[in-house]
Amino acid sequence: MSKKPELLFFDSNVYINLLRFPEYESRTERFLQGGYLYVINKIVLMELWAGAQTKAEENILKLHQQELPLVGLSDDNFITTGQILSRMRSEQQLEPKMRRRLTWDILIALSAKENQAVVVTENESDFRKIQKFVDFEYLAVGGG
Repeated sequence: MSKKPELLFFDSNVYINLLRFPEYESRTERFLQGGYLYVINKIVLMELWAGAQTKAEENILKLHQQELPLVGLSDDNFITTGQILSRMRSEQQLEPKMRRRLTWDILIALSAKENQAVVVTENESDFRKIQKFVDFEYLAVGGG
């Protein structure tokens, strides 16, 4: 990445843990104390809304959606995602189920690249695979 990322956002798996397990916050505090502006990725927000289980979770999402900056990605990145998935299929012999699972994470990675942001995730293994095809930065909360 040519320019140092200025923004930081959590992947949906980190955000879900923050919403559902108050004690998890201590694992993420270090990421918020750096020199980054915290934002919410629109793809992550979509995933969170799809999985919201309680009114309390919905209210937190509404508040964050209103109060925090949102970042997305350009339309061309959908085509780029398809091209990356095609390359991954041929170079890494990925099964269709794995390619479907990686689709949203590739879009998140492309959004991070486009917005000069860092993704904080629990899903290090998939983002490591994606990083072979997309020049972006991620930080892992824990192993995995």
